Amino acid sequence: MGVLLEISAHMYKEIKYIMRDPAWLIVFSIFPYIMAAISYLMGIASSYISPDAFSEFQRNTGSENALLYFLTGYGIMFPSFLVVSVASENTGAEIASGTLEQVFVSPARRELFLLFSSFPYVMVAMLGLIISYAPLMLMNISLPDFIIAILMVFIGLLPLLGLGIMASNLTIKVKEYWSAANFLQAFLTLFSGFAYPISVLPEWMRLVSYILPTSHAVELVRRVIEAHSISYGNLYSIALMAIAYILAGVISFKLVEREGERSGSIYSS
Repeated sequence: MGVLLEISAHMYKEIKYIMRDPAWLIVFSIFPYIMAAISYLMGIASSYISPDAFSEFQRNTGSENALLYFLTGYGIMFPSFLVVSVASENTGAEIASGTLEQVFVSPARRELFLLFSSFPYVMVAMLGLIISYAPLMLMNISLPDFIIAILMVFIGLLPLLGLGIMASNLTIKVKEYWSAANFLQAFLTLFSGFAYPISVLPEWMRLVSYILPTSHAVELVRRVIEAHSISYGNLYSIALMAIAYILAGVISFKLVEREGERSGSIYSS
């Protein structure tokens, strides 16, 4: 019962922060369309230089609808950025306000603070994604496929909670949340195939992309929306990553916590 109360308290606090300015949810929802439109217009510009630009795109991606392809990828990219960076940003905010020490000296479980203070942002990201993906229904996307696609994205975001905890560990060490968050966002952008198929990447980059849940989530959603099927191999990979990454995040935090308590650095801002 005590654990549930702790979890609900952490989530309630973050939900109150989120509700202070709900307008950003609208901006968050239209970002994928802005990026998809920019990429699509770049494709149109390329077609004036090379008339085979769109046929090459179809050959490399297997998608006949370039705008839908970009929208699917960018729709996953922005929720991923939010989830993977929020733990380090929350930790950085606690450090800046001088309240992290209070959290750490309280009886509350510290790993629950890191994990479940991030979880409301997963729900917010999903709400933004539903708003963002809703117009796909006008592109002959069936309701069952739409629901399955949203569910696949939710599953794909869960492993990022573990990566977020690892980023917050770095924040505790260096006291600067943006260094970890910016690195992870750039890393996901490069290796996840949000705007291009990972098959065009060099072999070593493809190997790296296989250990990222976002690359599997993108493939899952595109298969559901365009081929009306589920790639169970990608789904099982994400499920294993969710367990492995969250455990790795908690274990690494315990190590940082132990070293910080021994040196006293964990209680200094």
